[in-house]
Amino acid sequence: MLAVTKSVAAALAKRCDAWHLRLDKLCFEQDGGPDAKTRALQDVRRTYAGQTGALQAVAKARLQWLLLLARQHGARFGSVELVADSRLLLHLGRANVLENVGLYADRTTGLLLIPGTALKGLVSTWACWANHFNASDGSFREFDRESTQRRNFRADEASLAKRILGDDSTTGSEHSGEVIFIGGFPVTPPALGLDIVNPHHESNGRVKTRLTPSTFLCVEPGTRWRFAFFVRPGVGDAKQLIETTSRWIREALTQVGIGAKTAAGYGRFREPTEADREAEAKLAEQQKAAETLAVENERKAAEKARQQAAASVALASDYPNPATFKSRVTDRLNPGQLDQLSGEIQVLQKPENEPQREQLKKLLATRDYKDIRKRLREKDWFPKEWLPPQ
Repeated sequence: MLAVTKSVAAALAKRCDAWHLRLDKLCFEQDGGPDAKTRALQDVRRTYAGQTGALQAVAKARLQWLLLLARQHGARFGSVELVADSRLLLHLGRANVLENVGLYADRTTGLLLIPGTALKGLVSTWACWANHFNASDGSFREFDRESTQRRNFRADEASLAKRILGDDSTTGSEHSGEVIFIGGFPVTPPALGLDIVNPHHESNGRVKTRLTPSTFLCVEPGTRWRFAFFVRPGVGDAKQLIETTSRWIREALTQVGIGAKTAAGYGRFREPTEADREAEAKLAEQQKAAETLAVENERKAAEKARQQAAASVALASDYPNPATFKSRVTDRLNPGQLDQLSGEIQVLQKPENEPQREQLKKLLATRDYKDIRKRLREKDWFPKEWLPPQ
């Protein structure tokens, strides 16, 4: 194993709040033993959990963006809402410092997403099974439904698939699809989980005598996702394209699943229920209460810090309280005691006594001290810049 550079080693030892950056770049541990990967992914998972509040704001902003798109495209916009019914793995083979641990997330914010390309690929797989497509008339061949989960399409549906997905002719594509797949977005940040796989063969093909589980990250089920798409402007019969695309997305996600390990049950979705919506509402209330508490705690902490700072200033000042300042300064602002104030001038000029010095300036600027100002201008020991302009 190659040695880690000093700069990377230093970064590994520091805190990193971006969970996806830690996953992609900063979870390598040289000679960490068989449990090093698991420890690294647990660290990534903890980092992700600490970002829930920020990711919630990102998820909300992304849904607002989809709402703006819906207003922009009107009847040409479509979306499907489904709940993740099993664990989700997407982009598992993405380049990473660890093997087979990647997840697809927004590069800037870290919000977990399902890209539009993956969604289109799933719909394409569901709608255009190559082994059952008849190129001569654009229809799908009949097959035994009991021996396969693949469905049989009519010629008109095959034509719709070509419109939705675009021309994929082996002799050259003539047009792109009339539907733009935006992607899948979680309504709330989903939880991250850890799972394992047991490789049964060595790299040379031999059967392993001792299984060593390999840990990987996955997206936990239970979160509602919104899958969005729209029909290109200028395309006719948008309603039929929206309805067909929505139906195929629902069928593909609920019957086949998306991402890796779908044959093992990963990546499946289901229709949301009333219980799901109630749970979301309860979670939203809890998050709002937590945010309110965090704001209040932050306010209290700021107020405490302000009071401590004021107390520190007061302790450092030669006038720790108003009574001391009154007896040593303001009580002497009369003709009989004015000369006694000269001994306080040097004290008031200290940086730590600036609040009291400013207080004296404001007091001398008032109408009640007009005579005192006149007398102080005649005193060579009193700083004239402390007096207001004549």
